[in-house]
Amino acid sequence: MLKIPDSDWQTVDGVPQLSVAFLRKMTPQAARFTQWAQRTHAKLLKAPENVLSCCTSGLIEGEIPDKNGWLTAGDALTLLTYSIHSSQNGLLIDAIEQKSGLKLPVKPGESRLEGQFGVKLHDLIVELRQQPQFRSYELERQKQVGPYRVDFFLTEQWYTDMAKGETAKRQFIIEFDEEAHRTTRYQFNDKRRDRWLRKNQPDVKLIRVRHAEQEVWLEAVRQLKRFVSLEDCYAHCLRMACISLSESTLKISSESARKAYDAAHNECSFLLKSPRQPLSEMGKLLDRLTIPFDKRRDRYFQRAKLRSYGI
Repeated sequence: MLKIPDSDWQTVDGVPQLSVAFLRKMTPQAARFTQWAQRTHAKLLKAPENVLSCCTSGLIEGEIPDKNGWLTAGDALTLLTYSIHSSQNGLLIDAIEQKSGLKLPVKPGESRLEGQFGVKLHDLIVELRQQPQFRSYELERQKQVGPYRVDFFLTEQWYTDMAKGETAKRQFIIEFDEEAHRTTRYQFNDKRRDRWLRKNQPDVKLIRVRHAEQEVWLEAVRQLKRFVSLEDCYAHCLRMACISLSESTLKISSESARKAYDAAHNECSFLLKSPRQPLSEMGKLLDRLTIPFDKRRDRYFQRAKLRSYGI
């Protein structure tokens, strides 16, 4: 576990404080501390009241200490939790909690960082409501679905014939998975839960968002202007990279992989980051989807493994 040096920790009038210098050192996105804190400030103001009660009035009013200053443990925890790329801040959050004995409050049934994801999801929905085609969104949190309580239940509705008042709708279950969901116990329970939801709620799209990938997923939905899973997007990239989709065994070569980086050919191309090593990146996508593949010079895998994915 990360240890906070005594030189970067002090207690003033019974309130534990962390040095801004140490926070900047351990949080890459906070290197430009003032700009980072100002961007995060807008997000944390949307946090629940019980979370804001852990902050100083100065932080709530937008007062940011300089790079040589100090933050109370409550202010530091809130900034780290509600910042962009908060998944990178887990070790420092754990260290502050252990040293101060303070934890941000969470609603019953919610995970520690679910609240900050909910704020970002809400902001995304506000953006999507501005689309030219009128769409309404209803977001419910901690909704009971059969024997399970889901993190977010989203209903999207739009007019198919405005004159007649006819509408259509899509519904989504969005589960926010923190690091603990990578453990064997969580994975077993998640698979059992997912099987039940898919069997008993076949018209509801289930999307799991890993905390470490939340910013990537939010940007994918923002760009595509529809709710999809990252797994569906990655599978689409793989399809676009294949030489042909007609055989039971699919092949991706270095040359064919480059097609996936063409925005005119692949609407999910913005998710790809290594155009100079396209075959290597396709291998990483196959690994991400846990699809076995032949690791010869080209990539070979079974078409059936993509069957469950689609955007």
